[in-house]
Amino acid sequence: MKMSARLRDCFCTFVTQGSCGILIALAVVSLSPLQAAEKEPSQQQIQFFEAKIRPLLIKHCYDCHGEDTQESDLRVDTFKGIAQGGKAGSLIVPGKPEQSLLITAVNYQSNDLQMPPDEKMSKEEIEDLTNWVKMGAPYPNADLSLLRAPSNEGKYDLEKEREFWSFQPVKKPNLPEVKQKSWVKNPIDQFILQGLEQAGLTPARPADKRTLIRRTTFDLTGLPPTTREIENFLNDSSPDAFEKVVDRLLASPHYGEHWGRHWLDVARYADSNGLDENVAYGTAWKYRDYVVNALNKDKPYDLFLKEQLAGDLLEPAKDVVERNERLTATGFLLLGPKVLAEVDKTKMEMDIIDEQINTIGVSLMGMTLGCARCHDHKFDPISANDYYGLAGILKSTKIMESYKTIGRWNENSLATEAELKAQADWDQKIKAEEDQIAALVKSENERLQTEGGKEFKLPEKPEPSYSKEVQAKLKALRDQVASLKKERPEVPTAMGAAERETIDVPIHIRGSHLTLGETVPRHVPVVLSQQPQKPFPEEQSGRLKLAEWLTDRQHPLTSRVIANRVC
Repeated sequence: MKMSARLRDCFCTFVTQGSCGILIALAVVSLSPLQAAEKEPSQQQIQFFEAKIRPLLIKHCYDCHGEDTQESDLRVDTFKGIAQGGKAGSLIVPGKPEQSLLITAVNYQSNDLQMPPDEKMSKEEIEDLTNWVKMGAPYPNADLSLLRAPSNEGKYDLEKEREFWSFQPVKKPNLPEVKQKSWVKNPIDQFILQGLEQAGLTPARPADKRTLIRRTTFDLTGLPPTTREIENFLNDSSPDAFEKVVDRLLASPHYGEHWGRHWLDVARYADSNGLDENVAYGTAWKYRDYVVNALNKDKPYDLFLKEQLAGDLLEPAKDVVERNERLTATGFLLLGPKVLAEVDKTKMEMDIIDEQINTIGVSLMGMTLGCARCHDHKFDPISANDYYGLAGILKSTKIMESYKTIGRWNENSLATEAELKAQADWDQKIKAEEDQIAALVKSENERLQTEGGKEFKLPEKPEPSYSKEVQAKLKALRDQVASLKKERPEVPTAMGAAERETIDVPIHIRGSHLTLGETVPRHVPVVLSQQPQKPFPEEQSGRLKLAEWLTDRQHPLTSRVIANRVC
């Protein structure tokens, strides 16, 4: 919609009125951002909008986002349009220009989103827009209820979406009626037989004993049975002969090695980060051994998941072995490909978080949560709001020791008190030798200064002037320090997660950290949470709450997904 020359002149006259500058200044400083976002705008703020903001919108925005044309479904000539935003998300976060898409776009912070597209606004215009958002985006006769908080409300019919069969809690089904009841050995057989009978088929005849032990041994250990194992089974005519074979195989360490491989594939296990630098994960093998041992010890699946997501946050361990096992388990969150030489450190962090969210979604819930990084999921009821609710949990988790090139992941100490004491004692030995060196250098420097007199200036490298005896002694001490450092006892560590300062993450428009939207409180996907969610604890990242939610018996996906993986 084009603005007439007369209308432009009216606005220009309004802007140039002498009293307006004072009103604008008062409007900017009159309220804090939080107050501005909650209270009715003052008359000074409305005048600021009419004097500065409306003319700016008319000049730069109305042609493409006005009454006649709404590119990207965005309209800025009404308060309703401004509040609702367009396809890219909400346009403003009142009181928070740093999280407002409008301010990101006009500042040309992202190559993908620059408005106006032809020419950047002037510095003064951008400053006016920023101040307008900072004071709460005052607008005459505005319905403030339209300034929505970030939520999923209205995006999906949650009750209807929850009716989908896999979003329903798992329930014990009634056993189907079958004709050939004598074939049934356990309840699962009835479902298999029902399918066969409906298809007009009959069960295959039982396998002979030689075939049975080969199948079972390969299935449970990935190895063929030995000749003696086959002969023992063939010669065992007891009713529990096969049961004894299964028990023996489950007790074999090869069981955990074989089935652990399947989980390690799900957990994207590797001994290096892959991608750019392909740096070796020096302690990744400890996570591998944790998985193998967990299967061999028949660790309950819910505890298995809790330890990997939040082992460092579980109730106090009964001993050092259990503590170290839990810390090692959190290596699950650190594995996977990472671009450790990424120049943009914020991008590196968000890419790592994205990989974690995608892994948790696919491995534990059978859902592609990663799709919602850039937009609401196209097929599943998972919004960008849900994605960044999870992102806040992981951003509040220490995964990397440093994001500087080359990035370094976090290692948790597995040391015992005795090991820590031994290392501390060794460090004292090193310090004692270094103190001797410092004292000797100081003493010799003072001697040179005294002998040289008041006008003497100590050389930049005075040691060649030291006595031969002192030089020899310094060399011996420094050799001793080098030897002590080389022999210093190392304490064991394992790559793993830890807590850090909690933070809620704003929605990243189109997945870019350069275009931030509304801040989302940490939460789990709402479609999978039947009850209203309580706020996540401020003193913790939320990983423990996430783990407890995933392993709750009412969670509709966790048990279904692992059952499908095993079967």
